[in-house]
Amino acid sequence: MIETVEAVKRDIVVNIGRERAFEIFTAEMTSWWPSAHHIGDAPIERIVIEPRVGGRWYTVHQDGSETCTGVVVVWDPPGRFVVTWQIGSDWKYHDDLVTTVDVRFEEEAPGRTRVRLEHRDLEAFGADAAAMRVTFEQPGAWHGTLAAYAARTEEAA
Repeated sequence: MIETVEAVKRDIVVNIGRERAFEIFTAEMTSWWPSAHHIGDAPIERIVIEPRVGGRWYTVHQDGSETCTGVVVVWDPPGRFVVTWQIGSDWKYHDDLVTTVDVRFEEEAPGRTRVRLEHRDLEAFGADAAAMRVTFEQPGAWHGTLAAYAARTEEAA
């Protein structure tokens, strides 16, 4: 029997509207994603989330190589998108590993959006599930990534 591992949940409030918050998160990910958070040997040139169900989430590196992170499973702008995270505990892509990152954009007031991120299905990491949850809970992981996103939204406000 596979033991369920509690999802990692983070949220942040940004001072921009839902549409722009969604756009910065998805179409402008390169502008805010922490450069140290990537797989592959070369620095990031751009990060792409293809805006449709079945679209790829991948990185193009400065040497022209590409690394895959996952695929889009829900695309519902400006309220929500869901992608798979298929990076293993070895920090390499695995097509047979599927965890889920669900991001929701909720209007708190005009020009103010709460962004909720949930990384779930961590039991897919198998024996490494508990350790990966601890990794994703670290301040520099999803918390730090959302902080970088929030800083970018402040520039756009």
